[in-house]
Amino acid sequence: MSYWVKRIALKDGEVVTEAELREDENRFDGPAPVVGDVIEVACRGRRFMAEIVSGNWPGRIHSEESVVPLRVAEVGLDPATPLRFPRPAKQP
Repeated sequence: MSYWVKRIALKDGEVVTEAELREDENRFDGPAPVVGDVIEVACRGRRFMAEIVSGNWPGRIHSEESVVPLRVAEVGLDPATPLRFPRPAKQP
């Protein structure tokens, strides 16, 4: 089994989506952490601790070949901070 961090909420409220993240950057082999766990992630040239906020709940069973998608929030993000999602690129 493996897991992939597909969405990261940064402390300033910006949300980085899988469109910007490389698949190999935050993809790990092994059992997926559960909501509430803290892991180290990489984003925009830096490494920091982030809390799992969605994607794998305690007691959930996944097949060995599955890739569990996770969403995380940078440790220190104030829950009152409004989240901002990047605008899609303009099509020519």
